Order: sequence, then C-alpha cells, then structure tokens
Amino acid sequence: MYLSLIHEGQADGVREHLPELISKYPNNPDVLYLKALLTQDGLSAVDQYQSILRRFPESRFAPDAAMKIGEYFYARGLYTQAAALLRTLPVKYPRYTQIQQAADLMVSSFLAIGETDSARYYALVLKSMYPGVDVEQYGLGEFKQPASQVFQLKKKVPEQKPYVVQIGAFGNVDNAKRLKLQVSQIGYEVIINPVKSNGKKFHAVRIVRFKSKREAERVGKEIKKKLGTDFRILYRPMSQKSN
Repeated sequence: MYLSLIHEGQADGVREHLPELISKYPNNPDVLYLKALLTQDGLSAVDQYQSILRRFPESRFAPDAAMKIGEYFYARGLYTQAAALLRTLPVKYPRYTQIQQAADLMVSSFLAIGETDSARYYALVLKSMYPGVDVEQYGLGEFKQPASQVFQLKKKVPEQKPYVVQIGAFGNVDNAKRLKLQVSQIGYEVIINPVKSNGKKFHAVRIVRFKSKREAERVGKEIKKKLGTDFRILYRPMSQKSN
C-alpha cells in the first residue's frame, strides 16, 4: 500500500507514517526498504540498501535494494561498480521481475567503460537464463560458439587484474575498518591486508582489483578527491602473497 502511494506521488503522506512504522517494526526488512526509498540523501540511502542486503539477503525487497544501488552507481558515473553489482543480480535473485531493467543498466555500464566483450558475454548469460529478455536491442552481435562453450572459455581464462590501490596502513585495526566502510559506501570493493614493516604489524586498506595502472590511478585520484586520502598503486598479482 505504501509503495503504491509513493508511486502515485504521495511520498510526503507516507513519510508522515514512517516513524510509527519504524517504532512498531524496527527490524522488518520491508519497513527498512521503505525508509531507504524515502531517504533523499543518495549516499545515506545506499548505505541503508546495503544494510538490507547484508542483514536480509532473502527478503522480498532485497533485489530491489540491489537494483537501487546499481542505479545510484550508474547515476554517479561509477560504471565499473554498477556493472559488477548488476551482473550478479540475476544469479542471486533469479525470480526478480525487473530483469530487463537490470540487463539494460548492466549493459550500459559495461559499454560506458569500454567493456564491450563483457557486455556481450553477460547479455548472452541473461538470454540463456531468461529467453524473454531482449538483448538484441543492444547491437552487440552474437557469439559464434554455443553458450556453454562461451561460459567455459570465460572460466578458463580469468581476467588478470594485478593492480591495487592502497589508501592507508594502520596499526589500529578499527581505523582500518572505518576507512574501509567509508570507501565501500562510495561503491568500491575494499579489503584489509595484514602487512609487516620494520618488525611492526599494520593493517593495509586496499581497493581491488584493476587491469591497468592507469585505471587504478584514476580510482585513487577519485578517492583522494572525495575523502582527502593519499594513495599508492601497488602491483599485486593474485598469485603473489599479500605484502
């Protein structure tokens, strides 16, 4: 009922009832989704959607929350993050009813960063899962191999992404976790690696992973602009031990 009212342009009326709903059902994922939907600050809303996905991944509005995050990333020009999220949505939520919308945004995200092959590949994946999805509209052409061969090829030749962006190293792990949370909310995948320097243990906060140094530097500059954090580009292939 409340969602219908929002779609009819009566969000203000729903907003008046929200405190009462939260008071009665503080841990109800449907109410939390409604709250996020009514949040006007984009970053705060994304944080709430991410919380729903972490706490209630099987709730009925979880795929809608994931879609909202993808839309936010795309609107902010964070196309890599949008594509990475949206390509997993059909696998995690195969019964999601807005698959065409997710496909459109995913393909647009891949094309925006020049990943035409990835756009074509995942469009084929979607077509194999949902025959009714219109992927021909993207003008990506067709694979000559059967879908099964394409999927096998994709698995056999994993994409090499050896570069990481280190944005801090802390003796206190809580400081590292705090920075990780800040950057995660912007939309990047962040890890904390234990490292040693001069006999002391540190917790390195790193954004992972990138195919080229140029791409990593672009992300590092973006983070510095938004958070004022200095960065270092490190070459760390997957086979190399963390250091």
